[in-house]
Amino acid sequence: MDARIFMMGAILCLFIQGGMPSVAVSSSYTYDFNARCQTAYQLIMAMRIREAQQLMEDEQKAHPDNLIPVLLQNYIDFMELFFDGGPAAYQQKLADRNTCLSLLANGNRDSPYYLFTQAVVHFQWSLIKVKFGDRISAAWEFRRAYLMFSDNRKRYPQFYPNDIFLGAMKTAIGTVPEGYRWISDILGMKGSIEEGMHMLKQVIARGDDQQILFGNEAYIYYCYLLFYIERNPEAVFRFIREKNLDTRQNQLYAFMVANLALNHHRSAYALRVLQNRDQQHDYLDMPSLDFELGSIYLNSLQADSAIRYLQAFLQRTKTDYYKKDALLRLSWAYTLKGQSAMAAQCRQRILKEGNAIVDADKTALLEARKNTPVDIHILRARLLSDGGYFRQALDELNSLSATALPDYLNKLMYAYFMARIYDEMGEDDKAIPYYQATIEAGRNLPEYYAARAAWQMGMIYEKRNEPQKALYYYNLCLQMPEKEYKNSLDQWAKAGIERIQNK
Repeated sequence: MDARIFMMGAILCLFIQGGMPSVAVSSSYTYDFNARCQTAYQLIMAMRIREAQQLMEDEQKAHPDNLIPVLLQNYIDFMELFFDGGPAAYQQKLADRNTCLSLLANGNRDSPYYLFTQAVVHFQWSLIKVKFGDRISAAWEFRRAYLMFSDNRKRYPQFYPNDIFLGAMKTAIGTVPEGYRWISDILGMKGSIEEGMHMLKQVIARGDDQQILFGNEAYIYYCYLLFYIERNPEAVFRFIREKNLDTRQNQLYAFMVANLALNHHRSAYALRVLQNRDQQHDYLDMPSLDFELGSIYLNSLQADSAIRYLQAFLQRTKTDYYKKDALLRLSWAYTLKGQSAMAAQCRQRILKEGNAIVDADKTALLEARKNTPVDIHILRARLLSDGGYFRQALDELNSLSATALPDYLNKLMYAYFMARIYDEMGEDDKAIPYYQATIEAGRNLPEYYAARAAWQMGMIYEKRNEPQKALYYYNLCLQMPEKEYKNSLDQWAKAGIERIQNK
């Protein structure tokens, strides 16, 4: 899932070196989110970091007591760590985080920005610490942020930026299943999907992202939560069109829209977004864009282009995240070209490179350990389906005889992808028998296909307004044994149960 931001301001030489600024000693620190700071924020959110830092430097010269640049530099640190930061950068910026919080705590306690700015830093560091495996500390960062935002909202109910972050957090907390709600209750955190999304919608109704303070984040959180938690991709892309999000000169928007399109079987649209983005300005380097382009080309079976971009990602990334996933995709590209030795080499690299923390990398590792070759027609159908080329994918599967497939895995994949293709084509009645076959054949296997089929069945019956059947399949998904994509599938199933119970 997916992007956010952070911190600082101050003296010219330290800005050039990228260190934490010092703020002049004063008894009257301010939180002045003035026009210059707002422009710097917009540039940061567009990934135009150097231009933003120049404005922040100018602001520190003009108003050395203003603490908003401290927060904005923390945004920059977040961007760099979240999108491609390595362990060394993480340790360095972890020290900067402490300085940042100390500086922000020097401001006027009667300002709505006093708690708000500190809460934002805690919230963003909760995301960073999850990425770097410091999960217990991340949970406490998240709790501090939640309590600070909640307290600030009580003190300043008209200060709407609170609702952007608190709404996103309440939505996330709302996916915690009933049996575990006592944990969040003890920690003082309550939320629901309905309540959290309502808070975000109220902020968004105030205007466009340029008019709303921290509006870029409101839009980003709203789109991702609407897509992954409320499971309403059509509404997401309608929102993107209606708001006319600038995917040309805002690289973060371009990444988000392409990422969502890629995960909604719209590879051709994702490719247009990335090809049309401005490349003249000095944007933050994002190797993840190479990963996206490699995946897009792979989904249309353009193996050479896929190989070029996936190799570029592997060569340029500083993080161990998504390396295994990229290597798996690279092996598929070589398989499409008939280069089985190169494909096998990539699978061997999966065993040694990267980590297995996110679901996609866990799945890549499991696939690399298997000795079962996947039928080339099933592989092609899988990729074409991922890209949204459903008719071509169906042609690939129709060229096969399911009974002639040599092993359980290929038969399981055949049933699953037949179901997914019919489902995406809107032919639910044809999809349901294949989903049922997938569940029966794979419910006790480690592969994710049966659990995903159960979740998809829940989605079909929720759409048909048959809540009891939908709840049965969502709960069935949760009850499946250890599976690939467990974290994602469990969260989606919990969100489905929450939606139904709130109706």
